[in-house]
Amino acid sequence: MTVSIAQIAEQDRPRECLDRLGPRALTDAELMALVLRSGAPGCNALTLGQALLAKYGGLAALAELDNQALAGARAMGPAKASSLVAAFELGRRAAELTGTTAVRIRDAGDLAAIARRNVTNPAREECFVVVLNASHRVLRVESLTIGTDNHCLLDCRDVLAAVLRHGGAAFALVHTHPSGEASPSPEDHAVTESLARAAEIVGLAMIDHIILAGTRWCSVA
Repeated sequence: MTVSIAQIAEQDRPRECLDRLGPRALTDAELMALVLRSGAPGCNALTLGQALLAKYGGLAALAELDNQALAGARAMGPAKASSLVAAFELGRRAAELTGTTAVRIRDAGDLAAIARRNVTNPAREECFVVVLNASHRVLRVESLTIGTDNHCLLDCRDVLAAVLRHGGAAFALVHTHPSGEASPSPEDHAVTESLARAAEIVGLAMIDHIILAGTRWCSVA
């Protein structure tokens, strides 16, 4: 019979191990147990994590499964499946923003896809900068300001400071239109031209300015 997490010696429980040793010291199954949070009758969260890894052949294979496939596994269900899928997607996104695995921007569509992931408040205009290296690989996506439903103040100095702070050589500006209208306003064109001139002075390349409006987008540049 499988014991519950509460019956495991306190120093050996996944959460306590994480607090004491840090996340890198935990096994894949222990990390999964923390995401799953609970098991099922006769199967605690740690045992469930071990069973999933064994069933599908490891973490890489698990990360490729969708909600339905995971939800159908023994002792899982939709809620646990969604938690795992979300955790794997966060891991992928973090990997895209670090080191040589960083995603490379090829066109405005790539920028729009990266930017949409980072919108935090669809009901308000939000400005953020996508910081790129010289090869146009993403180093960081940083929120600059959140405004009202139809206005967002932006200081060009804040944009350039963020790019320089993160060692960027190029960047793109992104802002959202909660109205659903992606067409740029005269003010959007003016900000783009002003920021491009300021970037050139400090040796940075502004590659684009994207407006996001729900699933629609428009390149101002």
